[in-house]
Amino acid sequence: MDCLICHDTTGTYKKPPKTAGMPDPELNLKKIAENVGHSTRKTCGSCHFNGGGADGVKHADLSSELLHPSRNCDVHMGGYDFDCTECHRTRNHKIAGRSTSVPVVEGSLSCEDCHTDNPHYGDDMFDHHLNKHCETVACNTCHSPVYAKCKPTKTWWDWSKAGDKNRVVKKNKYGNPDYYWKKGEFKWEESPKPDYAWSNGFVKRILLGDKVDLTQPVINITEPVGSIKDPNSKIEPFKIMKGIQAFDAKYKYALVPHLFPRNKEDKTAYWKNKDWQKSFTEGMATADIPYSGEYEWQETWMYWGVEHEVMPASMALSCVQCHSSLKEEKTCNRCHKDDRNVDFKKLAQKGTDFSYMESRGRDVSDLIGTTDYINFEALGYKGDPIIHGGRFKKLPLGNGNNNK
Repeated sequence: MDCLICHDTTGTYKKPPKTAGMPDPELNLKKIAENVGHSTRKTCGSCHFNGGGADGVKHADLSSELLHPSRNCDVHMGGYDFDCTECHRTRNHKIAGRSTSVPVVEGSLSCEDCHTDNPHYGDDMFDHHLNKHCETVACNTCHSPVYAKCKPTKTWWDWSKAGDKNRVVKKNKYGNPDYYWKKGEFKWEESPKPDYAWSNGFVKRILLGDKVDLTQPVINITEPVGSIKDPNSKIEPFKIMKGIQAFDAKYKYALVPHLFPRNKEDKTAYWKNKDWQKSFTEGMATADIPYSGEYEWQETWMYWGVEHEVMPASMALSCVQCHSSLKEEKTCNRCHKDDRNVDFKKLAQKGTDFSYMESRGRDVSDLIGTTDYINFEALGYKGDPIIHGGRFKKLPLGNGNNNK
């Protein structure tokens, strides 16, 4: 990275893939230097929208659509015209923000930094319950009920299928390819439901050279640390980037391939010679890590936090969409005294309108009428906490068995 990556305002600054980080020699650097300015969504996005090699590939919630998003796409950038630095504030060129995908961090950032621990500022019982939820549920669990709703994202990437130049490439209705001979086989999704997991802010990562258990069906490259028993953990939404990658069969760590040819004489780059053995031999030698000469393909998962594409408050998940018990005859009046001035059923169902989203072209037909949205049992509950109790307190429902 250098200064112009963030501060170029001409839109012309670029670095070719073979110049080892140096700028394109044909650029007018004098003109670019004379037109520096503050960073923008465009300068930040020139890197972050293209994680994984193309627009919207790896990140669940970052793509070029955020250059000019609608309010329903992202309420901060589309509704209030935020630049990235409105939230990712910078001091001494250290940019706050913590990613689940990489270990580097220059300062933590959370929704609570602006919205506080009690973001629902009304004075009624409903806001009280929502604020209590904030002790256990991360903001985006409710406020980003789907991800990649502005532009599809890649959810499956099989490197082992690469190399077939004769394969017929098929495209989905959004124009995304299911194959590229250089990189393998893909699957894309638009507006999928996140996966949910407990997270206390820490992440378990497999770094270069770390040994793994190759007998496991799936290798988690990254995964959140947390537990239902950990009071510092909250339920958070994730995109799981799934795929097939190569590992050293003897030393049991991930392999580094040499992909991009250095020059016309390069005989080891996969994208020129289609030879994985030569590619791994060269890549691991460059990384200065021993390679046994034997490799195998393994399924890998990476957890990517859903932090952007925050929807307006009116489109947050409703009570019923998470709590199946509230679809029954009794709703809030299961605990609260019936109040003729409050329509409990209407209140419990006020939230994300997947039917409306489908009418606007989103792929959410399977989510219409959904309840138990975050899957309580998968998170360690006995079932709906309204019936079975939550983590640390007792619900006053009268049967004496509801330990929360």
